[in-house]
Amino acid sequence: MGVVYEGTHLHLKRKVALKILHAHLVRKDNSMERFRREAIVLAKLDHPHAVRIYDFGIHQGMPYIAMEFIDGIELADVLAIQGFLSLPRIVHMAEQILDVLSSAHKLGIIHRDLKPANIMLCNTEQNKTDSKEDFVRVVDFGIAFLRDQDEPRMTQQGHVHGTAAYMSPEQCRGLDIDARSDLYSLGCVIYELISGQPPFVSDGSIETLSAHLYREPASLRQTFPEREVPVAMEAFVMRALAKQRSARFPSADAMRQELIRAYKESGLKTARPPRTLLPNQVAEWWVSDTDAPPVALLELNMDAASRDILLTTLGVAAVKSVRIEPGDSLLGYGLVMVLAQDGQQGLAVCEKLLATPQTPPIVLCGPEDDLELMTTAIGVGVHDYIPLPLDPTDVARKVVRILRRYTKLSSADA
Repeated sequence: MGVVYEGTHLHLKRKVALKILHAHLVRKDNSMERFRREAIVLAKLDHPHAVRIYDFGIHQGMPYIAMEFIDGIELADVLAIQGFLSLPRIVHMAEQILDVLSSAHKLGIIHRDLKPANIMLCNTEQNKTDSKEDFVRVVDFGIAFLRDQDEPRMTQQGHVHGTAAYMSPEQCRGLDIDARSDLYSLGCVIYELISGQPPFVSDGSIETLSAHLYREPASLRQTFPEREVPVAMEAFVMRALAKQRSARFPSADAMRQELIRAYKESGLKTARPPRTLLPNQVAEWWVSDTDAPPVALLELNMDAASRDILLTTLGVAAVKSVRIEPGDSLLGYGLVMVLAQDGQQGLAVCEKLLATPQTPPIVLCGPEDDLELMTTAIGVGVHDYIPLPLDPTDVARKVVRILRRYTKLSSADA
């Protein structure tokens, strides 16, 4: 629904995360009201594993939410780099997620878009604990709704909202949902943390939705024997992924209790999970897979300094790059980077590329101060936006993450 910036609250003198509604959504039906309701949801949910909200308002016609700044990294990024996680670490994370879901559900709040990209692993010092273990924060309640009869529903029955790979069967059908839908989504996340991929992966959202409705997930023990998943842990995950909500866990508290029981029954050692990498340590995982597909560089009036930074960064990250011209075939590339000092020209090229079948992910590098361009680009399907002047760390992190994730999904599809 929006783009998030790091900012400073001028009066309170503290760092904040500033979420601004996408420009192309401002005039759409219900968007402003949905954005306002996200602020209300966040304000009601005061929990150490959720995000605190400081302010909500409209500035020069642009709606914003000022939230707590989280010094951490997306679980999706960790997965893209490490492939999968250890069971002790997974259980430790899942307990925290279930704890915040329990509080949310008791308030009548259902997240509806629980996925690795909406789970942050944080700097524990910020949370005033001496623990070296991962500290989880669940973010982005943008499509959450309150099960409150006094408030109008912002999502009508029959409308599907969420991310296909993590949606419950009832959510795929556009039916009324309850807390057990979030528990199904968490089951998908845990499955991916164990195996390295979601339970259902396909080329299109429709196929994925159909799989949630009609296919049973592959056995973790049989399909991924190298992970040595205990019987009790597989049974726990498969119950979370039951097609019928009545067959799942009745609540987040019940799911948490069963998770602890299954883990103890598995007889695994209670090893301390390692602390996750933070953004300032990103250089430690720059190096990409040697068989990763090359990056296609499409330059549109790019200045020499930015081009040199990009080529050097990709070289350090062990990513092969190839310069192409408009109209060249994109087959065989893992990523297309459109480099454009003229933002509108870059956007136009991206839209043409997106209209081409089997186009790989697209990253647009464009002007730093053009918020409307950035939000419009994301809105039309551009995978990511990197502002000029280029930051080498930001470039390497995003390029390697997209390449690894895209390559992994493509391999699974094949």
